[in-house]
Amino acid sequence: MKNTMLALAFAAAGLVAAPAAFSQDAGQNAQQGWYVGANAGYGQVKKGPYDDGDVAGAVKGGYRFALNPETSLGVEVGYVYLGRVDARSLYSQNVGGNTQSKLQGATAGLDLRYSFSPKWYGEVRGGAFFAKGEGLTNDKFNPQQVRFNSTNYYAGAGVGYNVTPKWSVALNYDYYQASDNDKNIHLPTNLYSVSAEYRF
Repeated sequence: MKNTMLALAFAAAGLVAAPAAFSQDAGQNAQQGWYVGANAGYGQVKKGPYDDGDVAGAVKGGYRFALNPETSLGVEVGYVYLGRVDARSLYSQNVGGNTQSKLQGATAGLDLRYSFSPKWYGEVRGGAFFAKGEGLTNDKFNPQQVRFNSTNYYAGAGVGYNVTPKWSVALNYDYYQASDNDKNIHLPTNLYSVSAEYRF
């Protein structure tokens, strides 16, 4: 229920902000229009059976509204792959076969960007994470390999640089909450990444 309420809160915020955004002209530094982006980096899980990481990445796209001369709001959707992580030996020794985790899923959320100058910006983002994963349950004595689907949340922040008016690069941190309490599996993942964005 809490996850559903969080997703609804983000959607409501977007609906409230959109009319005001449409009434604003793009400012000197704020960006407005369609955009696509991609991330690549390291996804880390530190929970229960897992304390490791793997190569991870994401793609996204959306539309950004200029709210004032420095601030813009993006409404975006995307897809993230958070890698495969090996279980710790304390857990894997009690399981035959595959003990790796796997996590991926779709995202839908908002991105708030503030331009410090024509070149530099910072941003925060968050929304719903529709997770699809598999891994070991959080049980030291009898862990089981299970699959799950859940709706949780993601949140993150980044600092970027506009290489040209259309291209930018950034350093990012994002957190993806992924769990299924009924199945006793928890795969919260930290993603440290670099990204590139193209604006139309």
